[in-house]
Amino acid sequence: MTALDRRLDHRFQPGEKLSTDEAVSLLDALYTRTAEVFQARVVGGAFMRELCAGTLPLDTVRLFWKNWYYFVSEINNFHGITYQRFLGFFKRHPTLLAAYADKVADELIHPQAPGHISVVIDQGKAFGLSEEEMLECEMLAECRAWTEWFRGLAYEGSIAEWWAAHQVEQCIGEWAGLCRQAFRAHYGLSDAQLQYFQVHEEADLEVHEGGIIPHAEFNRRTLQRLLETGEAHMRPGVSIGYCARMTMDYYRLFLDACYAYAREGAYSLA
Repeated sequence: MTALDRRLDHRFQPGEKLSTDEAVSLLDALYTRTAEVFQARVVGGAFMRELCAGTLPLDTVRLFWKNWYYFVSEINNFHGITYQRFLGFFKRHPTLLAAYADKVADELIHPQAPGHISVVIDQGKAFGLSEEEMLECEMLAECRAWTEWFRGLAYEGSIAEWWAAHQVEQCIGEWAGLCRQAFRAHYGLSDAQLQYFQVHEEADLEVHEGGIIPHAEFNRRTLQRLLETGEAHMRPGVSIGYCARMTMDYYRLFLDACYAYAREGAYSLA
């Protein structure tokens, strides 16, 4: 373990500041570690391996998507909650405030109101689901766990905990690109039928909609500013590295649970 890796697991105290160079180096280590975990445990997991090979059954995709619908509807709501909770920090950093307002609005009105959730619904219909099936889905425990992790951070976590967890948006943008390629190549879906994945690949990784910065870049800028201003403190038992690890673990569990449940055909409480 390198010194930077140990630093990621350090619990910052209130007022403990890093220089810009130190913050950049720490975030480089965070994103490198996260990328490695993403490739090994998400892209390398059974769900994504079979999807990219074109052998994942559509029934498994549909089960995943019903759970994903609920997750997306909740996570977009949490952005509004954290905008209100942490507004004081962003008022002191108006450039970030403008970017965060763009991000929240992007989730709710792009490509049209009610925003990304409408694209989730349309994508589910392209997979053969009805809106009712998505709306009435009883989430798998592992899928709900990821949702509740973010809910806990939104309501109880520190601002640094929330943004340390959101390094995952870099991975979700890359995941969306892999999914779009797989569905186009192996499942006979056109780009017009894969709008969700295109929207999220662009929103998370590219400048879009007249200059909105990528969500992944905004998240990194915010966490860097928190480190530089001494506001990256967290609760006992929580660190930047911990938030990143838990978020990636829940991401993997979400996919693994859908894969396993679809194969077993039943949800076991044993």
